[in-house]
Amino acid sequence: MDTNRLYMQRDENTAWTGKIAENWDVEMLLPALVSKRANGEMVIIDGQHSNQACVIKEGPDFGRDAMVYEGLTIQQEAKLFLAANKHRKPVKPFDNFRVSLTAGDPIAIRVNNEVQALGEDLQVAASPSANRVGAVQALLAMGKTPGMVKRVLTLVSAAWGRDASTWDNLVLRGVAMVLDVPGNWELADDAQLIKVLKKGGTPAIWKQNSVRMTKSGGGSSSRSMPMAQAIVGDYNMGLDREKMLVLGRPKKAASSSSTAAA
Repeated sequence: MDTNRLYMQRDENTAWTGKIAENWDVEMLLPALVSKRANGEMVIIDGQHSNQACVIKEGPDFGRDAMVYEGLTIQQEAKLFLAANKHRKPVKPFDNFRVSLTAGDPIAIRVNNEVQALGEDLQVAASPSANRVGAVQALLAMGKTPGMVKRVLTLVSAAWGRDASTWDNLVLRGVAMVLDVPGNWELADDAQLIKVLKKGGTPAIWKQNSVRMTKSGGGSSSRSMPMAQAIVGDYNMGLDREKMLVLGRPKKAASSSSTAAA
C-alpha cells in the first residue's frame, strides 16, 4: 500500500479520499492499475484516492489487488492514466440503483421497499410516469432517513396525484427538506402540508418559482431550498409559535434516522 503515484497525476483531493473512506466497503475495492518500472519502482497509474482511503480504513499493511504493467515508457503510463480517467462513460443513476439493489445496499433496498409499499405498482424507474418515480438521486438522498421516501411520496401524490411532474427531483427534495429539520418530522401535520402544496400550484409552478429564487450555480439541494422556505412560510401563517415548523439546515442522516424511526 506504499506504492507511489505518477508524477504527472493531479494532487490528492482529500475531500474525495474522505468520501471514499466514509462509504467504505472493502468488497467494492477494485484492483489498482500499477506500473512496475525497470528499476523496480512501483507507481499507481489509477487508484490513488481509493488507495489512500484503503490505508485509512484497512491500514498500511493491507494487500490490495492490482493489475501490474511492466516495461512501460513514461508516455505509455500517461496514456493509460488518460484511458482510465478520460473515456469512462458515466453510469446512469437508475442503472447504479439497480446494481446497488443486487449488491444489497441498505439505502437502495429501503428506497425500493418504501416506494413499492405505496402500492398500485409504483416503482423506481429510469424516467418518470404516473406510476414510475424517476428521481433516483432524490430518492437515495431521502432514503438515508427511514420513512422519508414513503412520507414525501404520499404527500406529493395526495396534493397533485400520480403524474410524471409530481416525481420531480427538485420538488421531492424541497418537501423532504421541510421534514428533515429537527422537530419538524413530529410536528408537521400532513393534511396541512398537502393543502399548502395544492395552494401553491402545480409541481411545475413550485419548481419554476424555486429555480427563479436560486442564486446562479446552485446544485440540486440549493435549488430546492426556496421551495422548502415557501412551504414553511405558508404552513406557519396564522399558527401559534409552538405549532410552527422550523426552517433550517437538514439534520445529519444518523440523527434523522433515529428521529424518523421513533
